[in-house]
Amino acid sequence: MRPPTFIYLFFNNLPEKIIKLCLFIIFIYTSIIALAEEKILTRVVSERLIAKANYSPWLSEPLKTSPDSKRVAQIGYKQFLILDGKVVGRQYDNIGTPIFSPNGKRIAYAAESMGKQFVVTDGIEGKRYDIVREESITFSPDSMRIAYVAGIGNKRFVVVDNVEGTRYDAIGMPVFSPDSVSFAYPAEQNGKQFVVINGIEDKYYDEASNPVFSPYGNRIAYAARSGDKWFLVVNGKEQKKYDGVGTPTFSPDGKRLTYIAQLGEKQFVIIGGKPDNEYDLIISNPIFSSDGKKVAYIAQEFNRQFVVVNGVPEYAYDAIDGTSLKFSPDGRRVAYSAQLRGKWKVVVDGVGGKLYDVIGEGSPIFSPDGSRIAYTCQVNDRWLLVVDGVEGKYYDNIAEYSVTFSPDCKYVAYTASLDDKWFVVVNNKEGRKYDEIIGDENIIFESNNLIRYVAERNEFIYIVEERLKWDYQIGGYNNGEFSNNNN
Repeated sequence: MRPPTFIYLFFNNLPEKIIKLCLFIIFIYTSIIALAEEKILTRVVSERLIAKANYSPWLSEPLKTSPDSKRVAQIGYKQFLILDGKVVGRQYDNIGTPIFSPNGKRIAYAAESMGKQFVVTDGIEGKRYDIVREESITFSPDSMRIAYVAGIGNKRFVVVDNVEGTRYDAIGMPVFSPDSVSFAYPAEQNGKQFVVINGIEDKYYDEASNPVFSPYGNRIAYAARSGDKWFLVVNGKEQKKYDGVGTPTFSPDGKRLTYIAQLGEKQFVIIGGKPDNEYDLIISNPIFSSDGKKVAYIAQEFNRQFVVVNGVPEYAYDAIDGTSLKFSPDGRRVAYSAQLRGKWKVVVDGVGGKLYDVIGEGSPIFSPDGSRIAYTCQVNDRWLLVVDGVEGKYYDNIAEYSVTFSPDCKYVAYTASLDDKWFVVVNNKEGRKYDEIIGDENIIFESNNLIRYVAERNEFIYIVEERLKWDYQIGGYNNGEFSNNNN
């Protein structure tokens, strides 16, 4: 297609040198305009007032948010529950920390009145007992069932869906299978220990540990001791005996097991029934990659610690944080924090980063696709976030477990504080300031560009939602208006 006639005639009658000069000027101008464009993150904030803060400040966890950060529970000064700003249930002599179901729609807590203890679920009181173990209250993964440990006199039993189990001398923590169909717990009677699965006692042993379900709920394993030998029991079948064994871990498909074992002075990892190399000490429980093809753990030899991936040891350090070892979601990469000459660094795929005074708990964090990595660290009592090797701003504090990537991996958000105020930082842009951002893992990505969190300001509690978007700004203007990144 030819250009308009007047443009064609204009350029057709110009000398070649003039035409080239004009084209060069046009190229320079468009390049300058392109460079002048600045990509600006705009945060459109909406706050929804939930309640006035009315909780007991002396409690360890007076405020609790639901997993999706859509609901807030607080224990009032006079020991009653306030849910989403409304008083729920009666006033009691004492109330435990509220527990939300995984879907955030149900809530339960232990309460005490007139010397008796009971569980209140969705506002309905359960049967009263001499004791209820508050820390044992648990919802099933599908949020439909609830279990807890209660006691009458010196006997303990598990209550599942308001049905009491057999009474024993002692009981451990109940656990539901991932499909919510089965439940199990360790128990003790007359000096012998055993695991109870769906109300049926397994074999008695001298000791029995907490049971672990496979991802699909069709297998269950636990460690047991008979005499001086330890072994795993998998679906009722005893495995090979050792001087000691650790907690079992199932592969993602549930077909393989890995755990720590000990013979004599040496420890090693069992993977699919086969022992790996022997070491002086195994520091961390072995973990599977998401595809089940790799197993990693931390070992120690001659007072030096190192990560072993599929039987191959990596570089040895003075120490490795046993809780930091993790695979990326796609299973291709492995990362952890390690200490060298008194300083700490993050190691990714065997390559160490910059040394810092401290690497924060919960770090490192992979993005959902495994392509990016972030971690919190401390330098001279100041905290910062490092994303893909690039350091962010220094703050007084960073909530270490708040770091999270958006589902599309384009945004990274975390909670930080400066001068006694807390705010959410997204891609290095600070948000509105609050007296507190509530919760540990307190930022939820509802979608790729929508975050939610719960905050407190001037004794009022808000659910805050922010819509994120990128705009292009030229010369300080954004679509004809000044850009405001925090509104």
